[in-house]
Amino acid sequence: MNKKRSRQFFFLFVTVVFLIAFWGQSRAVQAETSDPFSLPHALSPDPIYRMTTHRSNEKIVYLTFDDGPSPMTEQLLDLLDRFHAKATFFMLQPSILKYPQSVRRMRDEGFALGLHGVSHNFRKLYRSKKSVIQEMTTAQKALQQVAQVQARFIRTPYGSSPFMKLKYRKAMVEQGFIMWDWNIDSQDWRLQNWRFNTRTIQKVQQLEKQKETPVILLHDMPTTVRAIEPLLKYLHDRHYEMRAITPSMHPLQFRLQ
Repeated sequence: MNKKRSRQFFFLFVTVVFLIAFWGQSRAVQAETSDPFSLPHALSPDPIYRMTTHRSNEKIVYLTFDDGPSPMTEQLLDLLDRFHAKATFFMLQPSILKYPQSVRRMRDEGFALGLHGVSHNFRKLYRSKKSVIQEMTTAQKALQQVAQVQARFIRTPYGSSPFMKLKYRKAMVEQGFIMWDWNIDSQDWRLQNWRFNTRTIQKVQQLEKQKETPVILLHDMPTTVRAIEPLLKYLHDRHYEMRAITPSMHPLQFRLQ
């Protein structure tokens, strides 16, 4: 009887250990495969101020486009597809509502969707932390309406410095937003036609020597789309992998001034 009872306790103990291990493994798998856009705010990665290359042979670049979508977005997406490139789009609320088909195509083809606010007016946008939140949540609702995407990525117009004060940044984190800046400004809004390509390529070469990963600021506008192919060809021919940003990445931000 005692031996039988001992065997029963032994099998019970083994069963309990197995169930605990199985539960823990299931939780781990769930954490790895859960929707990244629904991660708790506390799990949002801390910002970094320099994006270093992790491996000596790593060649990654992050193309980011502000101010869209536009009448040229479809042509831009065709170009990116041709060079097997992904990118991140920080979009304005009025444009999201005006070009919903382009937004849905971005979503369907695996581009990252982010927010750029509503007005692009720094006097209006940066009046208070409440005004920044209001613009980003308004754009967020528009993107949700058009593409059923709960976007967390934001890029504040003109970049986070010097307008995004510490209390503004904290408020955005509390709202669950992840703010991104850049380390290469193409200046495509100023250096139109081929000239912004030359500047950007030079900056990419500099960062490569410094073992840094480029995050390039571009704009979804006609002059850029018409002239950007040489830049994409340069990156493709030199075996750069053009990726979209993801929620698990540490966001690159300007240092608070």
